[in-house]
Amino acid sequence: MKRRDFIRGVGMGSAGLAASGAHGNSHPEEIPGLAPYHYGKVGSIEDARNREGAVLLRVAWPEGEVVPVERIGVERGVLQRVKSYYLGRIAVVSLQDAEEETVVALQGKGGFRFTLGEILEEEEVTRTFDGHQVTVNFLLDREIGEITLEEAGIREPGPEFSFVAMADPQGGFPDDKEGLKTRMKIHNAFIEESVDLVNKLDFTPLFTMVTGDVCDDWGYEKDLAQMNRFLSGIRCPVLYGIGNHETLLRSTFGPGYNMDAFNNYMAAQKAMNGLEKLLYSFNAGEWHFVVWPDPLRDGFWETHPHYFDWLEGDLEKYRDRPTMVFQHVPSHPVGISPHINYAESVEVKRTFLQILARHGNVKYLLSGHVHIPVKASIKTAVSFRGINLITLPAAGYRPRAFGEEDYYGGPSQGIALVHINRRDAEVKFKTVTEETFSYPGELPPFDEASYPLWLAHPWELQAGDQCVNGEFKDGLEGWARRFVYPEDGDPSNLCETRIVPSEPERTALYLYCRKRGYLSPGQDRLPQDINRIGQAVKIGRGSRPRLLFYYMIDGNATIPESYSGGYAWIEGFTGNRKVWNMMYSAGKIWVNIGGKYAQIRQFPHIQMDLPDEPDIWHAAELDLAGDFNRAGRQQKFNELHTDRLMINLGVWNLNDGGEHAFGIYFTGFEVGSGPDSPSRVDGSPVAPKPKEDEWWRNKIWPWKNIAGEHRYIIATSDPDKV
Repeated sequence: MKRRDFIRGVGMGSAGLAASGAHGNSHPEEIPGLAPYHYGKVGSIEDARNREGAVLLRVAWPEGEVVPVERIGVERGVLQRVKSYYLGRIAVVSLQDAEEETVVALQGKGGFRFTLGEILEEEEVTRTFDGHQVTVNFLLDREIGEITLEEAGIREPGPEFSFVAMADPQGGFPDDKEGLKTRMKIHNAFIEESVDLVNKLDFTPLFTMVTGDVCDDWGYEKDLAQMNRFLSGIRCPVLYGIGNHETLLRSTFGPGYNMDAFNNYMAAQKAMNGLEKLLYSFNAGEWHFVVWPDPLRDGFWETHPHYFDWLEGDLEKYRDRPTMVFQHVPSHPVGISPHINYAESVEVKRTFLQILARHGNVKYLLSGHVHIPVKASIKTAVSFRGINLITLPAAGYRPRAFGEEDYYGGPSQGIALVHINRRDAEVKFKTVTEETFSYPGELPPFDEASYPLWLAHPWELQAGDQCVNGEFKDGLEGWARRFVYPEDGDPSNLCETRIVPSEPERTALYLYCRKRGYLSPGQDRLPQDINRIGQAVKIGRGSRPRLLFYYMIDGNATIPESYSGGYAWIEGFTGNRKVWNMMYSAGKIWVNIGGKYAQIRQFPHIQMDLPDEPDIWHAAELDLAGDFNRAGRQQKFNELHTDRLMINLGVWNLNDGGEHAFGIYFTGFEVGSGPDSPSRVDGSPVAPKPKEDEWWRNKIWPWKNIAGEHRYIIATSDPDKV
């Protein structure tokens, strides 16, 4: 049987990277490289054992299926426990007294048996069981664990101490290969200011915690080495948490337990402080601290489900200590579109927050990622079941556009100051211009009921056989909103019910959006599409659903021919599986609405055009099944067995360039069924959306980042580049 050596990671001390005087325009020969690091592979059962002597296995079923955990059996070993994640699709199996000859058996049609020796040989085992492809591999824990302060070079404090949290420095070596030269130099300048800010404090921090996006770009050695030079200038120990910029955008985590994507990050971390951890915890004073990883890469959490398992045990162990958690990507909404698509999935957020809230010991969760201004940071800070959730402004990256001037006009870059007094904590933020702002000790609760889709899938919403409150006479009752950041004055988005001025007997939903205000150089001005509400409705499998409603475009609020529009987006589900997306829109439409977690790559929107004549009521009767069939997809509508609709009503705008604005009224929603009869509005057939009225941005090529802004390609002939 073939064997592999379990290669131990190697690194160098921070001394080689700690030379002073590092600047953003350093030449490559002035930046010492990182010592080679490799996580290694499993060569024997001994290599696969965790610190408790158990062997962990990952058992993964296909999307939409459930691991039959009750049918897992073990021979020549002891089945310690099984934990399921991802709606039961992925299980973590813990084995004691395991050997190469240990057999894991799944009882069912045809049976499914394999030995641990087979996994050693193949890295992962894939077999067919009950008609499904099942994959099994080892789960390792070398990058997980509790550390001591001494291991990280941190002194033991008393019951009172202070430390610094630094989000998104996001700098590095500013060559121009990726078109980031100017952007990187700007970040680097603010990083140096933030480092100086730490060193000028009137107290010595116990440590500085960097909550991810240590470097810009995608985790290249040159950038991490440069960031080690910058941050090793801080006159206290520095700890790292991983964010989404420390690995390549399309990193992979298989076959088996593949950690190659993290080699550069691990090398930089080891050089900085001697640690080799993605997930770790430690105690200081009377508090417990957890550093949670957020690489934000497809497939990471599906291949690392034991991180949740470890977190549960760690928080259980220290349930009597007040606890603070650091992560990169916020687990609460901040109200801008990128933070739905470029955030963790519903399943990850929900699992994580449920674990944090279980014992009541977690008091704070500090994150970054959003490049949020100070004012927006304070306004969006909330509590979740007793946990204070705060998104910190960046230490290096310039702030995104939240539609209003920051306190004193900015800049927002800086550091968070956390003061611990026995079992109490106080969080402040200090900018590079030395303004200091305090976060309230008691934060408003996150309204889970009003924004249920943050922590629930559309198909999990309560659904009846008909639209609830389809005429909006009871406000937004029965409709789920998305949280949209509210500016203090002259809001760029409105979502409310109104009595229609010209028809006092009619109530309607009114949706409006325009380009956010307060233009500032360097802000990311991404399209806004989350001003929407939704409702789930059950339908009978085999039925032909028809959607009836009325809409009126607000001519006084809409800028004709601008990159904006209103839409009714209908999602189709069979059980918990998405099976189609239909988009009916007036004005122009962004083909990316819904984004990653709406599965629009697997199920691209079928784009249909609604008349956009303003200031008159339009009567729409949409034949969802017929429009789907006429779109020429591989399957027919009745073959999909759709049993649930998610009706989404929204507006969008480009949020950049010239003025873009759209206002629309909706009312009178009903779901019916009927024969194959084409969709009509005002008695006229509904046609496919003209391609010239669709808009997309080229996300990879030829799209570039320029000085922190995104360049949009509006005129293009390639609709597949979304």
